[in-house]
Amino acid sequence: MSMRLSHKDYAALEQAMFELHEFRDLDRFRREAPAVLLKLIPSDYLFWPEYAIDPHACEQTLVDHVESSPRVTPGLARRMGAGIMKHPFTQYFINGGEQTALKISDFFTQTQFRNAGPVYDTYREWGFKYNLSVSLRAAPGRVAGVGLCDDRRDFTERDRLMLNLLQRHFDQAHHNAKLATARAAAPAKPLAAYDLTPRETEITRWVAAGKTNPEISIILDCGVRTIEKHMERILEKIGVENRATAAVVIVRAERA
Repeated sequence: MSMRLSHKDYAALEQAMFELHEFRDLDRFRREAPAVLLKLIPSDYLFWPEYAIDPHACEQTLVDHVESSPRVTPGLARRMGAGIMKHPFTQYFINGGEQTALKISDFFTQTQFRNAGPVYDTYREWGFKYNLSVSLRAAPGRVAGVGLCDDRRDFTERDRLMLNLLQRHFDQAHHNAKLATARAAAPAKPLAAYDLTPRETEITRWVAAGKTNPEISIILDCGVRTIEKHMERILEKIGVENRATAAVVIVRAERA
């Protein structure tokens, strides 16, 4: 029987998606995204690692990570990198397993897990028995994922489904935050560089002044739908996802 979420779960999932997409700065996303996931799927700890993979030397290095509380020591980081290719999750995907969130208990009973050698040793050093992880988008030559850990209870099928449903939104919100941060750090281009029509330029200035589409339609004596169509083209030309970011770009462009 397929897992079904409750109305409460759907509401919590929608709220988590909204919160993740609100973090339009990379530092803020890295700082606050863990709390969003831990609120959606209660657990003791979140770990969001990125590894550089050298397939020729069969070596892996932990190059970046975010965690909900400080637990990863330099020695643990080295051992994690050395053992990642032997991890059951990694082996599962290497052997063609479907893209889904995985639990340690998908592969081991707790007795088997205690006898699993380096895999168990890493979790024991962390202080956890249970784990739920899903892969994330990464640059070429790298792998990334986000994992939830707990010492008191195993994760449920509800937890797995929630993490699977949130995965793409987490990836996209993270990508958006990186783009917004890079855009803010880049030298501002003048408004003329965006190839806007005279009408689009006029509308962008009203957007920067905080006017809504209905207000702009009244000011320019045209239909709201016409303004909406103009806004779609403006966002595409400026290369942003929403009018709030567009307003920031426009203000910077006016000052360039």
